[in-house]
Amino acid sequence: MMENKKKKIVLLTYENFYEEIQNILVNNEVEYLIFLYFSSNMKKNIFLLENTKKYFLNSLKDEYLKNVIVLSKKEYLANDLLVAGILIPNDIENFNYLSFTSLYEKDTNINTEEFLKKYRKEFNYKLDLFEKNSPWIYYENKTGILIVNENTHDKILQNYHKVKFFIPEIILTTFGGKNDSNLIKLLKLIGTDAHITLGFINKLIVPYTKRTDAYIYIENENFENIGKEFINEFLQYNSYPEGLIELQNFLKIPKKNFEADMTYDEEKEINKKEIKYYSLKVENGNSLKKGINIENDTLIFNTGLKKKFILSKLVKGENYEK
Repeated sequence: MMENKKKKIVLLTYENFYEEIQNILVNNEVEYLIFLYFSSNMKKNIFLLENTKKYFLNSLKDEYLKNVIVLSKKEYLANDLLVAGILIPNDIENFNYLSFTSLYEKDTNINTEEFLKKYRKEFNYKLDLFEKNSPWIYYENKTGILIVNENTHDKILQNYHKVKFFIPEIILTTFGGKNDSNLIKLLKLIGTDAHITLGFINKLIVPYTKRTDAYIYIENENFENIGKEFINEFLQYNSYPEGLIELQNFLKIPKKNFEADMTYDEEKEINKKEIKYYSLKVENGNSLKKGINIENDTLIFNTGLKKKFILSKLVKGENYEK
């Protein structure tokens, strides 16, 4: 039983990785918290992270490595690396690792997240924990999703430079607030990285921006969550990258070329884009079986008897902002 296991921190480095991994795998009496030591050598860091995932990340059931913390002088993001947390000592050379380890292994009445928060000041470190409830970057069935709204705007500006592995294949934006212009400026900085950029709205009077590929109109106060739910369930239903491709094809979004091109004129390409509006409705399902049916410009995604999503193209005027 987990309750009877001893707690232990093990520090994995590039040099000791295989030896320590074997010790972890054979010692079933210990509940390990794995620290990955990230150095200034990115190739070695990638080796540590990718090989740790091979041993401990089950992609079918695990969102992230729940028992892995990265110890680093440089700032990273837990949601980017898919680890439980990033611990960044203000002075890593003088970080009292032995005392920290001893405290953790003796304190059996506190979980890892609470422990890391509790001793931040005493051991003088910054901490970034994996965000499960409302992340601004996350993976849905291997598809990278970036959330751009009024709540995430500042987080993205302050932290996007720390992203090393995450690629935003889909960007989901929420428009209709007082700060839409700031969101559009942010899309200008990062929007070209995504295959699909969607804007969720619940009013058709919201000015259109061609920084998106389409607006999704949802007549509900909870429109943002409904839109995200549709995208997440659609990606879960399809294997990767088929879900991404099927959505891109239905929305008639041209394939994007991410290769470096010195002749590429972004403003010119943006101006050439079609203005697209779609409506998304949620109704009771009509079958126990999940399935997708596409007829002309309407996609019906039945998730069971309780719910089906209906995504249909709307005809709208050409009032928009770049």
